[in-house]
Amino acid sequence: MDTKRHYNGPLMRAGGNAQKTSRVGVLVAAVGILVSGCLGPANRDPVARFEASPREGYAPLSVRLDATESYDPDGDSLDYAWSFGAEGTAQGASIERRFGEGDHTITLTVADTRGGTDIASETIVARPVPDGFVVRRYEWTHDGESHAWHPLLPYDLYQEYRSRIRTPLVDNYDYEAYVIDPVDDPTLADFAGVLWNLVGEEPEAFVEMALSFVQGAIDYQVDPADKEWPLYPLETLVDGAGDCEDTAILLVSLLRAKGVGSALATVDTDGDAMPDHVLVLVPVTASQANGLSCSDGAALTIVELDGTAYAVAETTVASGALGLGCDPWGLDAEDVVETWPFD
Repeated sequence: MDTKRHYNGPLMRAGGNAQKTSRVGVLVAAVGILVSGCLGPANRDPVARFEASPREGYAPLSVRLDATESYDPDGDSLDYAWSFGAEGTAQGASIERRFGEGDHTITLTVADTRGGTDIASETIVARPVPDGFVVRRYEWTHDGESHAWHPLLPYDLYQEYRSRIRTPLVDNYDYEAYVIDPVDDPTLADFAGVLWNLVGEEPEAFVEMALSFVQGAIDYQVDPADKEWPLYPLETLVDGAGDCEDTAILLVSLLRAKGVGSALATVDTDGDAMPDHVLVLVPVTASQANGLSCSDGAALTIVELDGTAYAVAETTVASGALGLGCDPWGLDAEDVVETWPFD
């Protein structure tokens, strides 16, 4: 009896410890699940990325800084802090900043809501403007894409054009002379080359790009009521503004620089048989004309002159853009008063 009790006792105690160990393990596992469910996974740091456009140019250089490609692996929202060294700081996902001459280090710090951070840096170079030149800043939109360009222009040549006398009577103007004057041809060739390359050297696409550039990058500015003062193309580029004949002369000059035919035209927009507006006519084939379309109430205008079909190219718009052939006036061939063709 005692032996049996002695033998069975330890077996009973061993069974009790096993049950206690099992309960403790279950409890620890339950607590682990509870804690894990409460605190969630460990925070992962965000990733800082940004684009600087342009990265180099002439001072003062306006640069667009866009950090919208930064992200957080956990989906947390981000704060964006920019540092420009001694030149200060800024906040925001996308900003614009102007830099003086020199090299400038830009540092972006992104932070998530749980204390994670990341840093990205970029260097911007703002070069000095050479003597005898000025920098002009152009921005325009073509086919839904924004463009910005900061070229150098010869200021001495601009001053030479500025000193030329204009005939005071509008009927005496020979608009052709403003296009074919050779002095600014190298500058116009450079400008046209940039626009040409933007569209992959396609003539039809180049016409549309050049039209978008003139409409968007050059402000419409009317001459005073008592003065008519046509501008040479370089004057319009340096001023960044002009009225209908100035912008039309510029567009024809850019097209001519790449051997694309067009014509300057004076037109009658109010039906009194007198010219009151200047625009550009671009020759088009039947298939090209069929591919053109307009919106915002503009009419699609193709006029036939001397057996050639021309699409209207309106260079002055109050806002937005008018594509090739889009005519806010509702013109026809009878409204074209005089033309100056350029092959």
